Amino acid sequence: MLERGLLHRMHRGVYAFGALSPAPEARWAAALLAAGKGSALSHTTAAAAYGQLPVRAVIEVTAPTQRRGDATLRVHDRRGIEVTKHRGLRVTSPAQTLLDLAAIGWPIDRMTHDMAAASIVSLDDLRTFARNRRGEPGATKLRQALDLPHTRSQWERDFLTWIQTIDDIPQPILNDPIGHLTVDCHWPDHDLVIELDTDQTHGSAWKKRDDEARDA
Repeated sequence: MLERGLLHRMHRGVYAFGALSPAPEARWAAALLAAGKGSALSHTTAAAAYGQLPVRAVIEVTAPTQRRGDATLRVHDRRGIEVTKHRGLRVTSPAQTLLDLAAIGWPIDRMTHDMAAASIVSLDDLRTFARNRRGEPGATKLRQALDLPHTRSQWERDFLTWIQTIDDIPQPILNDPIGHLTVDCHWPDHDLVIELDTDQTHGSAWKKRDDEARDA
């Protein structure tokens, strides 16, 4: 069947039948089968599953027992990880993914707040997780990322960087809830709000109407 092209070797003992699917989930499922029972997508692959990184050629999986990897499969041996189901596959939770990436030196500051902005995980849940994992590799970096101002876009990050260069202007509270609204920048001592809108995200007709209602 291999010679006839009906089977395609994915990993040791794992084969795909028929035409290969271009979907990354097919490769990820094969990697989980190769890593064995209790394994989960982790590290950069988990981040890709959550839409935070591009899909990479090498798939990273964490397994409770030692398993052999190959040229396209890296298996981390670790127990006690937090796992969830995502797209029908076992994946480390968003909090666990950030912790694992921080532990190997991956920059997580922006990813931490992007995940919260996308409602993948709440900042409160991340803070609880970081507190419970105090002392583990990556926990300090995760707490430091959570202490940064919460931003939901590069435009907000650029604005905050610019504000910090101007003397005598206090730092705003970013993404501050006021009633049923969440405003971009809020100076409560001055009753001042600044919304950071761009044509890219606020250029549609319905969004302009929504912005007018917010302004009113």
